[in-house]
Amino acid sequence: MFLNKILNIKNIYPYKDKLSSINYNYYEKTQQLGWHFDNASFAITLMIQSPNAGGVFQYTNKGRNYEKNYLNKNYIDNIINGKRKPTSLNVKPGTLLLFYGRNYLHRVTPVRSKKPRILVTLNYNLEKGIELSLNARKTFFGRIK
Repeated sequence: MFLNKILNIKNIYPYKDKLSSINYNYYEKTQQLGWHFDNASFAITLMIQSPNAGGVFQYTNKGRNYEKNYLNKNYIDNIINGKRKPTSLNVKPGTLLLFYGRNYLHRVTPVRSKKPRILVTLNYNLEKGIELSLNARKTFFGRIK
């Protein structure tokens, strides 16, 4: 009910596959998550532990609107190639962040400390029956079930 109210939407659904709705992300020194859009409509993240250096969440909320079938490839390319600056967030432990990963190009920069970046991600969809591809599940979780 809380999410329905703040997002002004009627229905929210977890992923159809059981592996993808809740993720525990652990990034050690030099690890990162490259630029991407999410398969899920939106995500809630909870930072458990921030690294001492690096591991910055960067995003832009321009360039794509999945629901309106809009994509500005030039804008996205400029972000990826460093010609435009994304918004950067140094997320502190205990921070709860809600964002539209399907529409926000985002990444996590390389962790540059021995202290890892630990984050929990809860993924939700506006449509029923959405699931990650078998290949994505194998890549992310090492299994498909």
